[in-house]
Amino acid sequence: MNFQTHLEDLRAKPEHIRKRYAFWGSFGFTAIIFAFWLGSFSVNIGGQTTTAASAVDRAGTPGQSLVASVGTFFGDIKDMIFGPSKVTYSTVEIGPGKK
Repeated sequence: MNFQTHLEDLRAKPEHIRKRYAFWGSFGFTAIIFAFWLGSFSVNIGGQTTTAASAVDRAGTPGQSLVASVGTFFGDIKDMIFGPSKVTYSTVEIGPGKK
């Protein structure tokens, strides 16, 4: 059964059934968002913070993060237009190989 057929069957049902489907669908979607929201909080287990919490700590304030991302964006645009920075090697030493 495809999605269009399922929607047509649902439209043919009485209004109280359609409202029930709408309620449980929105409840499930809200529960998923709530679960992700709870997972975003840092968990301190035995004095160790989670990876997400340490990443948030390194990011700093939202303003600092925004300024850093804008600076990186302009650097990437400059590299796309003018090419990446030139890399120079000062010396290369080649010696005999071992057998």
